[in-house]
Amino acid sequence: MTERDEKRAVVNDAERDPGRAFDQRMSAYLREMRQSTMHRRGFLRLSAGSAGAAALLAALGGSAEAATRRFAPGLWVLQQDATTVTYGLEGDVRGLEPALSYDFTANPVVCQISEGLLMFDSKGALQPLLAEKWTHPDPLTYTYTLRDGVTFSDGSPVTIDDVIASIARVRDPDVAGPLAWMYDTPGAEVSKTDDKTITIKLKTASALFQYVVATTAGHVIPQAAIEKYGADLLRNPIGTGPFKFVKWDAGSEIDLEKNPTYWQQGKPAFEKMTFKIVTEGTTRVTGLKTGELEMATQIPPDQIAIVKAFDNVDLQIVTGYTINGIALRNDKPPFDDLKVRQAVNYAIDLESIMTNIVKDEGIQAHNTTVPPEMPGSASAELKPIPFDLDKAKQLMAESSQPNGFKTKLSVIAPNDIWVPQALAIQQALKALNIDVEIDQLTYADMITLQQAGDYEGMMLFQWGSDFPDAAGNLIPLFLSKNIPPQNNHAYFKNDQVDQLLDQSEAELDVEKRRQMLIDAQKIISDQQPWIFLEHYNWFMPMSKSLTGYKLTALWYWDCFGRDLKPASA
Repeated sequence: MTERDEKRAVVNDAERDPGRAFDQRMSAYLREMRQSTMHRRGFLRLSAGSAGAAALLAALGGSAEAATRRFAPGLWVLQQDATTVTYGLEGDVRGLEPALSYDFTANPVVCQISEGLLMFDSKGALQPLLAEKWTHPDPLTYTYTLRDGVTFSDGSPVTIDDVIASIARVRDPDVAGPLAWMYDTPGAEVSKTDDKTITIKLKTASALFQYVVATTAGHVIPQAAIEKYGADLLRNPIGTGPFKFVKWDAGSEIDLEKNPTYWQQGKPAFEKMTFKIVTEGTTRVTGLKTGELEMATQIPPDQIAIVKAFDNVDLQIVTGYTINGIALRNDKPPFDDLKVRQAVNYAIDLESIMTNIVKDEGIQAHNTTVPPEMPGSASAELKPIPFDLDKAKQLMAESSQPNGFKTKLSVIAPNDIWVPQALAIQQALKALNIDVEIDQLTYADMITLQQAGDYEGMMLFQWGSDFPDAAGNLIPLFLSKNIPPQNNHAYFKNDQVDQLLDQSEAELDVEKRRQMLIDAQKIISDQQPWIFLEHYNWFMPMSKSLTGYKLTALWYWDCFGRDLKPASA
């Protein structure tokens, strides 16, 4: 397709689906930005994947020597100054606007720039942030009162009108953002009570709604910026956070600097935060050893022990409210056939994948997205699908696809777990005469694909609950109305599950609600809309030169830059 044809296609799609057209424009924009920065120097971006981590570290000779040595072709390690924190991202961001920031790459950046009305503490309890107080006088009513003296990084004061405009943007169907579902309570009204207070009135009770304003769906940005930038907010983020946006070199790095108007006295301790986009896991590990990176996520499983042994790094570990799995397109052949979905699951040796690929990175899922430690999990009553090739072949013979078929499996690449998992599943399904083409995508392109929802066959992706509640791993992923651009990537639809999940939202009796969530999981398990892989652990290596932040299960909503400080301070 020529550039002219591509633009015409975007215009035509905009008439039918503004959200999809937005995704296409963003994808094209990111490609252009990456191409323009491809040959720039000075960024930690080159792959060292051809060499093992041990060999690289031996060649480096430690962080002091590495400050003046080249450790991969074309890449020099630069000494970091004491006023900057450098964080290694595993992929490029799709954009930096709170209403559209809903993944593990954008959120660590966005949460340093803008803030919500409330925040989660280390145990998942709600605490005040931009709202100095809040009330929940009855099951349908929530009020939030702004604290005095808070300004945006441009010096303008935060007002109730900014709060209302920010929430409206998240809910706006023309924005088609992935967080809109959080406000999807029928008839919810948002109103200005007075110059400091906002009231949100629900038509039906919601057990989860209390958590919404502690996520990026509750971040506050200026109404003036919304009106000025529109979709370009993705490239022009502004907020009340401890850092303000400076620049984004797509494919290379994102630079932030200290917000001089930040309302929390004495914070942040650092002048700058730099997020380097380092797609190769081995290169991130090496950067930690040399000191070029001081924080990172997504450590390759075969290098966790190596990172633990670094004398300049502390490795923080927490089990997340997480799931890694493969969504199957339940709305289209061949995966609209339950027996095909079951056959595919029985043909995969999940235990072998855990032992040989996932290792210490997670725990095996029991055919549910809800990990065992979350209240309301059915893990104790469900089991992983066992490897049984004979049963898989029998199910295929009884299905609508007895002779097999061709399909695609979309996966983020490079990645040290997901790509090997995809390859293992590709090999396993050959026994059923299923020819799987692996479609490897960048992180940003995968987010675009997820929200567009036009993938073929299978999609391998990760999910972390937005809230410290089992419903956070069920409602977004399986409620039928949450199909893309929301997060029901399997296009799963089951009337009983819809009823149970809807009722659980309104049920305030803890035990009754827990049973509803367990019952929903059992039905989902029987319908097998996914290949359920593992609940993964979060690992955050942090330089021993830093202190002040402890990794939490909900770290992706945390403004860790606010509390970081030099260990020597």
